[in-house]
Amino acid sequence: MQKGQELTVGPPGADITGTDNRAVQVAVDALWARGGGVVRLLAGTYDMTDAVHLRSGISLVGSGPDTVLRKCAGYSSPMTIDADYAQLKVTVADARGFAEGMGVAVLDKNHAGGWAVTTATVTGINGNTLHIDNYLVHDYSADAEGMVLATFSLVSGIDVVGCTVADLRVEGNRGENEALNGCRGGGIYFQRAKRCSVRNCIVRDFNGDGISFQTTQDITVEGCEMLENSNFGIHPGTGSARSIIRNCHMHHNDKIGFFLCWRVQEGEFTDNVIEDNGVFGISIGHKDTDSLFVANTIRRNGRDGVYFRKEKEANGGHRNTFRKNIIEDNGDAEHGCGVHIDGETHDLVFEENVIRETRAGDARTQRVGVYIGPQAQGVALRGNVFEGLIECEVVDESVLVPPSSEGGAQSHRTKRTP
Repeated sequence: MQKGQELTVGPPGADITGTDNRAVQVAVDALWARGGGVVRLLAGTYDMTDAVHLRSGISLVGSGPDTVLRKCAGYSSPMTIDADYAQLKVTVADARGFAEGMGVAVLDKNHAGGWAVTTATVTGINGNTLHIDNYLVHDYSADAEGMVLATFSLVSGIDVVGCTVADLRVEGNRGENEALNGCRGGGIYFQRAKRCSVRNCIVRDFNGDGISFQTTQDITVEGCEMLENSNFGIHPGTGSARSIIRNCHMHHNDKIGFFLCWRVQEGEFTDNVIEDNGVFGISIGHKDTDSLFVANTIRRNGRDGVYFRKEKEANGGHRNTFRKNIIEDNGDAEHGCGVHIDGETHDLVFEENVIRETRAGDARTQRVGVYIGPQAQGVALRGNVFEGLIECEVVDESVLVPPSSEGGAQSHRTKRTP
């Protein structure tokens, strides 16, 4: 890679004239062929019919919030013929809403989520048959409501190393698009990627996750805002190691602000504001272990501020540390804990956090500071401050058992009410 190698894309006057994903992709591919560099997007709105597909060593850098990637209106059509595993074509009832170069997702009612969905780009259309660039990952049945959806990530980095996405705004246009699940996509999406970063980006209104990265190492997300997305604000998962998420704002997403999926380990999550999300602020579960959460503000989320999901011991979210966070005003009429530890989770540390309910009367919903479930153990509470109108600071229903063989404090068993 040659230092300083750069191409600009945008309105007339740029190195490459164009304000759509095709123009951006030309710049990405050209720089990658020359060893990498910076694709700089000038201010303007870029109409997206497919993702920008990153290549290793490419930095995609906008001009701040005035550089907008806007998703086109979606389209869908049912299959008329079964689409089989490893096939590179799908036949639909009406292909008129699709176009060559458009991003699509293929699914049926039995393969509609997680890794069962195929994502691809249309390479050609013959009548009602779509030819695609990615092998189908399952057998999809027309009789099981097989569908092709024109939905896609707006920036996608798969099998890449050393990429950066910075200083731009992603508009997902969710009202005109079908949902794309977070394992296969997001407003900004990485899979099997290493040493990549997302900086100073806004991801809004995507029908799915704002930012998702799966099966990754050393991903950094900083200074970003994820809001009004239909699923999660940010979604690291599927064995993502050593993630860093800092100085980000996840708010007003329909479900969870910060969702740690499966095997998110050894991460550092600091100085984030996670507020006003529909369900949980932070959700931790399947083998999500050994991470550090420091100086985050987690408030006004629809249920619990921090929720450890119900997992058996072998798969629990063990050995996580929460330090100097503010956890306040979470919950609804039925649920409301600052921290809710479910499942056979052990060896957690909560120290020097402020956990409080600042509202009175019917507005008071975070009634419990820390709830420790009956199967949890080894939860250490040190120097936390409980303030305001919390009904019960600590509810500990765990059965007192010895620490795990991997070490950890005994459960804090005090039950206190103001």
